[in-house]
Amino acid sequence: MSSKTLPFVRLADPVKDAEPLFDVCKKTVGPALRDGEPNLIAPYIWNVPYLRFCPEYCFSVDDGNGNAVGYVICAPSTSNFVRKWREEYLPILESLDPLLKRPEMNPPANWEEDLTLGVLQLLYNPEDMLHDACPKLLKEYPAHLHIDILPEYQRKGFGKKLMEALWEKLRETGVDGVHLVMEGRNVNAERFYVAVGYSRFHEVVDEGKSGELGKDLNGNIWMVKKL
Repeated sequence: MSSKTLPFVRLADPVKDAEPLFDVCKKTVGPALRDGEPNLIAPYIWNVPYLRFCPEYCFSVDDGNGNAVGYVICAPSTSNFVRKWREEYLPILESLDPLLKRPEMNPPANWEEDLTLGVLQLLYNPEDMLHDACPKLLKEYPAHLHIDILPEYQRKGFGKKLMEALWEKLRETGVDGVHLVMEGRNVNAERFYVAVGYSRFHEVVDEGKSGELGKDLNGNIWMVKKL
């Protein structure tokens, strides 16, 4: 009788898992970015640099056969991560893919009219992660994360297990707060984050326009957790 190995959570392998996690990012990124050039560029923002610079804070869902089908990736110090992005990542981008040619940064892209320009400008502006208009965020929650799992492995408890593995690592290294930024319209995602212990950042951060805690000027929600 053959026994089947069940899926499980493990530390990500920055070499072996690089390609499959790149693919997971492409398949799970927001609907507007799932086609064409924006889809090919997106993992260079929300996946690749984390495996390069913070592999010990990246965890995968293994399907039981060695294949990575989901991940949580984290920068334990957002400010240090942004510095590395600027100094070590930007100079090599064009060598990674011809699509990653530095764009004109001004004027800012209209995302509804030119998604490709929008994601390229974001790629070349890592300082956006510093949230300078609200320094309390990084002071209280210096780490940030991204989590994505292929649809067929969702709602099976792996999201929580990924989070728990990451929280343990962050606590071990003295990081006491983590945040993430999610699309404000993604009600299901917020429900998941609340269920595993996150809450909205405790200030109104869109110049008071919405009156909602943790909602920024772009309509995104900042979720936070103390460790």
